[in-house]
Amino acid sequence: MSCGRPMIQSVLHCTSCQQRPLPLNQIRAAVVFGEPVDHLIHLMKYEGYFALAEPLAGLMVEAWPRWQTPVDLVLPIPLNARRERERGYNQSELLVRQLDRQTGWATAPTALRRRRHTRPQVGLDADERRHILHDAFVAEREAVAGQHILLVDDVCTTGATLVAAAEVLLAAGAASVSGYCLARATLD
Repeated sequence: MSCGRPMIQSVLHCTSCQQRPLPLNQIRAAVVFGEPVDHLIHLMKYEGYFALAEPLAGLMVEAWPRWQTPVDLVLPIPLNARRERERGYNQSELLVRQLDRQTGWATAPTALRRRRHTRPQVGLDADERRHILHDAFVAEREAVAGQHILLVDDVCTTGATLVAAAEVLLAAGAASVSGYCLARATLD
């Protein structure tokens, strides 16, 4: 399955993937979003407990062998500059740094950037998320062309952020793009 949504039955493509094929090879997550990981992510993301990135990335490294894909370059999903200044860090970049330490994967934290501010996506449905993320990213062609890219984010809910970033990376010449998140939220 492309989107990586937790399913009761094993299927090649869920209904959503059949209706709207993803530009990503796949989206995968180390764990399902829920206790205690959701609390730890909240602490890391909003409360400044950035040291949690090391054990949380460890969960990602431990789960990786189940769905390996070719990786030349690992990129964090960028925050817009204003949000990163307010928070003081990008939680996805913290995870990428730890993944680099634990796996040796090559990274280029500035190869993908947010070109404009987008409102937080909490509480938005998939269509609203896609709309606000349209044209939100820009990629450095020199850094991504010909590369098999692994996009890293903390949480995947609808996949809209990963899709928007993947479209820009592919347009800049990336050979392929896959998404890997710490946690995958289930949709009710």
